[in-house]
Amino acid sequence: MNDSRSTLVHDIRNQLSTMLMLVGLLEKIELSAEIQARLSVSAEELRTVLTERDLASSTHHDLESTMNAFLRALQDIDTADLPEELIPLRAEIVDRIPITSDLWSSLTQ
Repeated sequence: MNDSRSTLVHDIRNQLSTMLMLVGLLEKIELSAEIQARLSVSAEELRTVLTERDLASSTHHDLESTMNAFLRALQDIDTADLPEELIPLRAEIVDRIPITSDLWSSLTQ
């Protein structure tokens, strides 16, 4: 794999790891069953992509749809339900989703 693709893979893995870290934190707080279920499904899909041995050739994943579903779940969480320290972290992850989508598009083109 050339250096630019290797860098893309590394950047995507970092972004997905950060997203999964937030899911782990959100799983520890009380959210609605529907939100928890949606987060769980998104997390499982993100983990599947993250654990791909050869992410650079993993164009069969629909990461775009997974991240869109994850974004909707995050946006549907009422900030009143979040501990104060998670509010900026959630905002940061929301901002990272389109960046990660762009990275994924660059990798899979």
